[in-house]
Amino acid sequence: MTDFVGLCRAARELPGADTHDRLWSAWFALPEWFLISAPSPVGPLPFSHFVNGQRRVLAFSTAHRAGGYAQAMRIGPLMPLAPPLAMQTMPQLKTYGVYGFLVDIGPDGFDTSLDNLWGMFHRFRAAPPPAPPSIPSGPAAGTVEWFRALPAWHVVMTAQDRSMPELTSQGSDLVAQVYSSAHAVAHFAVHAPIVVMPPAQVLTLLMDIELVRFVRFDNHLVVDLVDLHVG
Repeated sequence: MTDFVGLCRAARELPGADTHDRLWSAWFALPEWFLISAPSPVGPLPFSHFVNGQRRVLAFSTAHRAGGYAQAMRIGPLMPLAPPLAMQTMPQLKTYGVYGFLVDIGPDGFDTSLDNLWGMFHRFRAAPPPAPPSIPSGPAAGTVEWFRALPAWHVVMTAQDRSMPELTSQGSDLVAQVYSSAHAVAHFAVHAPIVVMPPAQVLTLLMDIELVRFVRFDNHLVVDLVDLHVG
């Protein structure tokens, strides 16, 4: 078992790139992170809490630590996630005002901002081995058919009303903004609120808004709303 207490103390007492990297590379090497589930408008997300005036995701290096905190605070259940899956929730949390990420809250805890967490994820997390060749079984990624087949779309909403899509204009027509995944939201640095919905629900919502004619997917593919609805 990794000695995170020792790694954290070393990083605190001997600050520098070497001790910092040993600590965080060990964190990203874990097969799963122990988070605590909390309800949200888009479904369960990792629990976050105000620490030193900033809202932070609380993560734990062991199930025992996470369970003890959840029991003491009367929250839960636990939400163990592999690091790549946990990282997919961070853009949504950021839209709710979450700033940072704190591991093992307490005197030997360590933390960073969500922005820094993304950078370290790409730096320390080993890339998965390439998938074996296979015969394509579905539409090519990035095509209209591929977007339509997704189980959920990430829709950009207005900050004032999270039930109303944030629309841009194309001539006299309005354009809804949709992303394929939380990773795509983070890649394009979208800072507006995001709501995850099934495609059919999104299309019904947009068809009820006058002058909305197009949907822009992943900031590049623009499709006529009617074509999506009847395609």
